[in-house]
Amino acid sequence: MLYRILICSSLLSLSIAQAQAAEVADMAAADSADGGAEIIVTAQKREQRITDVPMSISAYGAQFLEQVGGTELSKVSAITPGFVIQLQDKFAPGFSVRGITSNDFSPQSELRVAVFQDGVPASQATASYGEMFDVDRVEVEKGPQSTLHGRSALNGGVSIFQKRPTDDLSFELKGGLGTYDYKHVQGIANIPLSDAVGVRFGAMLRKRDGFVKDVDGQGSYNALDAQAYRFAAKFEPSSDFKFNLIATYDVDDTDGGVPFKSRTFVPLDQATGAVVGDLNFWTPTHLNSFGTIPTAYFHREILGISGTADWTINDRFSITSITGYRWFDACQSGDNDGTPTNIIAYEQCNYGKQYSQETRLNFQDVGPFEGFIGGSAFKAKNGMNFDLGYDERAMALMFSGTLQKFAPRGLTNNEINALLGPAAAGLKPFTLDRQLTKADITTFDIFGDVTAHLGERLEVFAGGRITWDKKKASLQGLTPLGPSNLTGAGILLQPTPGGAVLRGENSSTIVTGRGGARFKLTPDVNLFVAYGVGKRPETLQINPTRPADLIPEERLDSVEGGVKFRLFDGRVVGDATLFHYEYENFQTQGLVNGRLATVNAGKADATGFETQLNVALTRELSIFGSYGYNKARLRSGAFKGNRFRNSPDHKFAVGADVTLPVAGGSVSFAPLYSWQSKMYFFDDNDRLDLQQRVPVALSDMVVDEFQGGFGLLSARLTFKGADDRWSFALVGDNLTDKKFLVDAGNTGDYFGIPTFIAGSRRTYRAEFGIKF
Repeated sequence: MLYRILICSSLLSLSIAQAQAAEVADMAAADSADGGAEIIVTAQKREQRITDVPMSISAYGAQFLEQVGGTELSKVSAITPGFVIQLQDKFAPGFSVRGITSNDFSPQSELRVAVFQDGVPASQATASYGEMFDVDRVEVEKGPQSTLHGRSALNGGVSIFQKRPTDDLSFELKGGLGTYDYKHVQGIANIPLSDAVGVRFGAMLRKRDGFVKDVDGQGSYNALDAQAYRFAAKFEPSSDFKFNLIATYDVDDTDGGVPFKSRTFVPLDQATGAVVGDLNFWTPTHLNSFGTIPTAYFHREILGISGTADWTINDRFSITSITGYRWFDACQSGDNDGTPTNIIAYEQCNYGKQYSQETRLNFQDVGPFEGFIGGSAFKAKNGMNFDLGYDERAMALMFSGTLQKFAPRGLTNNEINALLGPAAAGLKPFTLDRQLTKADITTFDIFGDVTAHLGERLEVFAGGRITWDKKKASLQGLTPLGPSNLTGAGILLQPTPGGAVLRGENSSTIVTGRGGARFKLTPDVNLFVAYGVGKRPETLQINPTRPADLIPEERLDSVEGGVKFRLFDGRVVGDATLFHYEYENFQTQGLVNGRLATVNAGKADATGFETQLNVALTRELSIFGSYGYNKARLRSGAFKGNRFRNSPDHKFAVGADVTLPVAGGSVSFAPLYSWQSKMYFFDDNDRLDLQQRVPVALSDMVVDEFQGGFGLLSARLTFKGADDRWSFALVGDNLTDKKFLVDAGNTGDYFGIPTFIAGSRRTYRAEFGIKF
């Protein structure tokens, strides 16, 4: 690895002179064109200008998020190089940083990309994607961040910070109406109770029909019905002590489910056999659960509480304490064969609660040193209940390859029974596989990070973290309606012997660290280089039919270097970064002897370049742009040469904000265009040699589970009153109505009938805002 690091560093030194871009500083927060306020970040556990942080980080303030329509994290990912969110729905988001994706739903598993809400980790994927409401800023940190953030920050982290109470009494009301029956209303109250105490309340409701309609005209799929509530309180009795309490509560409650669409079989009217749809993934369909699987729905509740205390001992030392609690309960059901015919349906529930405590001693001006040392504790209890239901009559024809011969029309339920004849009587119209998984996780950390200022222009830093992790896990596999008549056991999920609860536990210790340097070329130009090690602890995987597997520790070694600059009194802010990493024991999912299991894909690496730039050309006009190149590839085993899932090689975004004075106020126009190159949805890259199933009739014979390069155009036209107390905006997203995929394959792929999930369509909405 060393020679690659040296090559990467050499290339960096050649490119610095030509660097033209940046991680986003919030130029929209500038007060004027001749000197604005640069966004302040806390990635290194202290407040710093983004251009002074010696690591690759993108940060966005509230005003900039509004400008680009960043009401969801998926919009933030569109403008951030190296960051991709695969959002088939809120229940199953996939966060990817520099090609490393994190969306494992196992209760005992660790995310590879950390998500933090006000300093508290959201350790389970199902509870990681909430509403972006009353947000102060978002920070996206790339590369191994285990030293700074611990849990799950193997290759980066996303930190979301809510707004805190201010000293001004204020109230705000916003709302909107749009296409697809979009409705939105929110209210915020900021109330100072005294010089030392203040509170902030917020509530939001947001609804929208789904983008894929039901052919019966009665509903849609992937609709939105969300509520979000926010509370913040501050207590600052003196200049030496302050305490902030933030609580978030999110509720999602929708019908219709995920728009799984088959491109093997067209939708059929089950009563008449008439074809009522086509194979295009964006056109109407009709999905149908059956048996004991409830009609498609999504219900989720997330509660998060964060208490942060800061005590300044003297000019050199301070103590910070962050206490966190999170609870979530999320359930979803649907038809994951993607057809109206009864073949496969599912219901999945994930739930959990966690407690966390971090305490650290911060120091500065201790000779040439500043930094922190501390410790943390984390306790979580998570669970997952997964039901997978099948019609054995349809599955019998699938296993034999008979049903596939009728593609693309397929067969109705009645036609399947007629084709089977007397054999249908010996098969169940509904059989069920069920797995109940639980995990009890306890983690302790000690960590520290020190920066040494070696003169006015050079600083070096080093840090490390030791993590002790203990996990207890259990698995119970059941066939509640008896063994399948097709297999004598389960179909995809296998029962444990006698339906017993299998238990296991494992303890591990991991050490991670980072080091690097920052050189101040001029007061406004910084060069930096950093090396970091990220790890995902070994995990005990309990199997229903064989001894438990110990999934080995994953390790990532990363080096990056770049330039950051803030020129012309802050009118030009940007940076550019080169990086390279190598990965050991990369884990993915696959079928082993016809059973779903974790697969060790071995070694992987990536080399890339990221840049962003913000320019305030005049008081009226600012532009920004970003570009990311990431050649991430698997390097050993059966997946050798494959691209990482959810990892386009190229990605860019460009945008602008034009603001002009008009009678009674101002008008602004903010267009945004983002583009990404081809991307696969699974690490096997849909290769036919990796899609062979047992029996062979279940093999996937078509390479189509990818999204080609595409771009999305959005724009916002805003009118504001002269006193900034009212606003009216017209907003359009995906203005060219590009049809694109957000996921492909899914459960159906294991049976040779992959499903496809459509992304958002063209939408328009009108929004208003009032402050008083």
